[in-house]
Amino acid sequence: MEQALAGEPLVGRLGIAHTRWATHGAPCERNAHPHFSGDLAVVHNGIIENHEALREQLKGQGYVFTSDTDTEVIAHLLNHKLKDHSDLTTALKATVKELHGAYGLAVVSASQPDRVVAARSGSPLVIGLGLGENFLASDQLALRQVTDRFMYLEEGDIATFAAKACKSGT
Repeated sequence: MEQALAGEPLVGRLGIAHTRWATHGAPCERNAHPHFSGDLAVVHNGIIENHEALREQLKGQGYVFTSDTDTEVIAHLLNHKLKDHSDLTTALKATVKELHGAYGLAVVSASQPDRVVAARSGSPLVIGLGLGENFLASDQLALRQVTDRFMYLEEGDIATFAAKACKSGT
């Protein structure tokens, strides 16, 4: 990862990542998170039980899959919902209504670059409150090195994080 970043440094104010291999498919780069659809990136902890039916439905709508994961199904379904709901949070609410299973997920969109949207059902998700920054993880222990203040999302919760724009001199 260090070598990849040295060759292509990342610049940004927010982002998402996942440190485990996907539940579905071989542990290889094409199945690694995040998964993309359009300008969306999704990371997901859990298992979507109806991913095969959703995959077939989305293929019928023209979506092309490059992984074996249930997470890519979420990305494409959310992309599809954004056609009817331009707001990322509203589109995620519509998306999770169709997901059967467990998930803790986070989403970013290049067209709404100041936000991270997260949802929880059957899989833990915790918000770490830092000084001028916030974090999201499936376990508070993952965040202990950066904060000791936490908020726990409850079953069915959706959260939106918005980056605060800083003005020069403030």
